Amino acid sequence: MEVVKAFNNNVVLVNIKNHQQAILFGKGIGFKKQPGDQINKGKGVQTFIKNIKDPEWLNSLSNLLGNVPLEYLAVSKNIVDHAEKKLETKFNQFLIISLADHIYFAVRRNSNNNISSLTSVKNVYPLEYGEAKESVKRINATFNVKLASGETSLIAIHFVENEISPINEEQQTNKNYVTLHLSKILQIIIRDLGYPAKPTALERLTVHLKFLISQIQTNNTYLNDKSQDNKQILDSFLKQSPELKGTLKKVQDYFFQEMDYKLNSSERLYLVIHLKQVENSSQDE
Repeated sequence: MEVVKAFNNNVVLVNIKNHQQAILFGKGIGFKKQPGDQINKGKGVQTFIKNIKDPEWLNSLSNLLGNVPLEYLAVSKNIVDHAEKKLETKFNQFLIISLADHIYFAVRRNSNNNISSLTSVKNVYPLEYGEAKESVKRINATFNVKLASGETSLIAIHFVENEISPINEEQQTNKNYVTLHLSKILQIIIRDLGYPAKPTALERLTVHLKFLISQIQTNNTYLNDKSQDNKQILDSFLKQSPELKGTLKKVQDYFFQEMDYKLNSSERLYLVIHLKQVENSSQDE
């Protein structure tokens, strides 16, 4: 195998057969190695990732290894591999890097870690939350720490944000009607506005959406809203916060296309108020 780049003494990028590349790691494998040098995969050397093609990923890996010890990358890969099998999904390749970075700083701040648990994450993403809980156990055992329970929610969000193929349809349909639609709507909102720093903003939005979806499930008919006041207030609100129009439109479209329900002006007004709270909290991060 030919060395393409030595990231440090223990991690190298190499060319293998069929013009593929791989990341190898092992003690001393990159010591004094230069591009073009030949290298043998000896005892104790592991193949980390095969067929690397994205230069941006390699650049991110190089930056990570300049600040984060190798063992955190190894734990991250172990967690991602296990989660893909357990959740029957595929993740964005950058998850390994972002999760390693998160784990490193979570372990470092462990002595004064007081992160609160986000109940809504457990309720909305139960499968990802369950896997994240196992991940925290693995991290605690590996680094002899006891992370705050809130880290489970944060790792679950890493899973949700990086899923590039959904959890299989059979698992999805086993979720109840409210949870399924709530999850998808919240993903739309979080993707647009970010995850709020203060959990209360998302908790309130979740409660509001759960009630609305439950009402639609019970009686899927359009509620006639004759109040012009609500429409005028909504229009005024959106003039002050025009950046929320796109997100509101996406949520409206979801209700109509997926649930055959048209939100009235009152429902849109209450929704956009909650969206503003989420936006404000996300900006506080």
